[in-house]
Amino acid sequence: MTQFQPPPFPPLPGQQDYDPTAHAPSAPPRWSAAAIGAFILSLLGFLGVTAVLGLIFGIVGIITTRGGRRRGMGLAIAAIPISLITGALSILLLWVVYFGMHAKEIPAKLQAALGSDSATVADAANALREIGSAAFNDEVSAEALQAWITQINAKHGKLTSTSRDSQQFMSTTPDGVVYLNFSGKFVNGPASIRLIFTAEQLWSMRIDDIDIGGSSPRGSSTAPSTAKKESTSATP
Repeated sequence: MTQFQPPPFPPLPGQQDYDPTAHAPSAPPRWSAAAIGAFILSLLGFLGVTAVLGLIFGIVGIITTRGGRRRGMGLAIAAIPISLITGALSILLLWVVYFGMHAKEIPAKLQAALGSDSATVADAANALREIGSAAFNDEVSAEALQAWITQINAKHGKLTSTSRDSQQFMSTTPDGVVYLNFSGKFVNGPASIRLIFTAEQLWSMRIDDIDIGGSSPRGSSTAPSTAKKESTSATP
C-alpha cells in the first residue's frame, strides 16, 4: 500500500522565477600574484637585482589591482619605496665591500714604492703613478715626483709598514675632499701618511695627492688640485 503524497503547492504569483542563489554574496577577487611578488622582492632588495624586480613587479601589481580586479594594491604600492630604499642600501653595501678591499691595496702599493731597497727613485715614482689619478699624473711632473721621493727618503728613510689611524681613519671637507689617514713606520721613525681624494676619485681609489709628514708632491696637502682651482677662481 503506497503512502499518499500531497501534491506540491503551486508557486505564489511573482515567485515563479525565484533563484535562491541570485542574492548570495559574490566571492572576493583573488590576490594579485604580481603585488605579492613585488612586496617579497622589495624586502629582499639587499641583493640588488631583487630591488629592480620588486620595482617592476610593483608597477605591474598596481596595474593589475586597479579598479578592484585583484586584491593587493597596498602591497604593490608599498613595494615601490621599499625597493628604492633597499636598492640604495645594496649599492652602499657593495661600495663598502669594494672600498674595504681596495683601501688595503693602496697602502701596500705605497709601501712597495717607498720601502723597497732595490727600487730606484724612478721606479718608486712609476709605482706611485699607478695609484695616482689622471689629474695627479698630468699635473705632477716626473721630476717633481722624484724630487719629493728623494726628500722623503732623506728625511724619513724607507717605509717599513703602515697602519690605519685609530682615531680618525677617514675625514672629509664640505667641498668634497676625502682624506684617508694612516700611520707610517719609517726607518728614521714614525710619520703620518694622508692619502687625498676627491669624491669621484674615491670610487676608483685613485689618489689625487699624498702627504707624508706635511710634505706632498703638489706642495700642499690641504686639498686636491680641483679644489685649489675652485678656490683660486673665486678669489677676486
